[in-house]
Amino acid sequence: TAELVDIWSLGIMVIEMIDGEPPYFNEPPLQAMRRIRDNVPPRVKDLHKVSSVLRGFLDLMLVREPSQRGSAQELLRHPFLKLAGPPSCIVPLMRQYRHH
Repeated sequence: TAELVDIWSLGIMVIEMIDGEPPYFNEPPLQAMRRIRDNVPPRVKDLHKVSSVLRGFLDLMLVREPSQRGSAQELLRHPFLKLAGPPSCIVPLMRQYRHH
């Protein structure tokens, strides 16, 4: 379903947020998309940047077989999101970096 594709894409975006660039950034875009689609799921470049809780969150999303991937409900109940602050905590950061 579309939800499971979105969950995979969210995992890829989380990697991009951690690494500062998408997986296979130095490759031509179509080749990078094929590698993301066909190869083993990408991983964060520097695992020392990632807590075990965040790693578990990523592991739920980046499962090759869609039927084995975590659901949106599972992700919403995951301890990683339980540790997050309220949405209002990001507003000052958004304002600060809006024009950068």
